Amino acid sequence: MAIRWIRNVVIDGVKSTVEIQIGENTIGDKCYTRIDEETEVWFDNIYDTRNDIIAQGCDILKKRLEGKDVTYPDGQQYDWR
Repeated sequence: MAIRWIRNVVIDGVKSTVEIQIGENTIGDKCYTRIDEETEVWFDNIYDTRNDIIAQGCDILKKRLEGKDVTYPDGQQYDWR
């Protein structure tokens, strides 16, 4: 059973989902980021805790979405923390 962090956001006016898998069986064993239904972008985690791996994944997503307007569904700017 995979362990995932999923958020619904709006990217440049389009409803979207961002996802971080932080483990397939245990925290940190298989990690990836994904935007909507795209192919997973795997990464080697450099941390051992759930919150740190999520922060690393958020940094990756934030860099991938640089230059795009990312908001919550209510229109407020998305907080990557």
